[in-house]
Amino acid sequence: MHYTNFISKCFEKFACHAFPMCIQLWINKAYIRWFDVKMEEFDTIASYTTLNALFTRSLVKMRSFDKTDRKMIAPCDSTIMELGACKNGIAMQIKGKTYCVRDFIKNDLGEGYSFVNFYLSPSDYHRFHAPLNLKIKRLEFVSGKLRSVNEKSLLKCGDVFAQNKRVILECEDDFGETLYFVAIGALNVGKIQIHFAPSVAEFEESQTLEFAEPIFVKKGDEMGSFLMGSTIVLLSKNWEYQLKLKEKVYFGQCIAKLQDKESYADKN
Repeated sequence: MHYTNFISKCFEKFACHAFPMCIQLWINKAYIRWFDVKMEEFDTIASYTTLNALFTRSLVKMRSFDKTDRKMIAPCDSTIMELGACKNGIAMQIKGKTYCVRDFIKNDLGEGYSFVNFYLSPSDYHRFHAPLNLKIKRLEFVSGKLRSVNEKSLLKCGDVFAQNKRVILECEDDFGETLYFVAIGALNVGKIQIHFAPSVAEFEESQTLEFAEPIFVKKGDEMGSFLMGSTIVLLSKNWEYQLKLKEKVYFGQCIAKLQDKESYADKN
């Protein structure tokens, strides 16, 4: 076991333990203060009986967003760490650090794809949602390391994305294009929750789930959650992103529009 995986298991036990309420309140308040967590959209501090419950807090009220099929929304609250075109099967982890996409998604990507890296800090809302209407055809769980995915660590260590534990969702959008939604584990993120496949959180070994009938998720549907912070990578085709490096984005915010192509008019 890699030492970061051991640290993460120890932290998970602490985070999932329900301390007496007076102690738990102190832990919750200390965490909120240390990471400057904004709680306006969430329940009261006293409602979270473990630190894990606070990490995976849900929104009290659903955010509004553009429901049209030609606009993509941010899947999570996060910071844009890198974005660009996949070239010759290579994507950018962070400036100066690249990785092979085939090693990352365990499949050949094809031409014309772009990538966006969404970094969820410890202060962010840790649930993630469908950026579009999606048909999920395949889920691949990859057992791996749990290295940190913050900026300092990504600049120091190459190929972190392709080595870390992750869940790969191979999807199809409304226009028949394949989109990959990849939730990456990290230090202190031992489990990745996927709502339509809850057993994945307990997987230890790499394995693939093929869905005979694709699982449909509507744009904005909650798909899963992380324990503490991590990263989501979107690999998509024919979407024009309206994002900047280091930009803070929020779930529900419009981040891309469908490229104006005559071929889509033929499909609809």
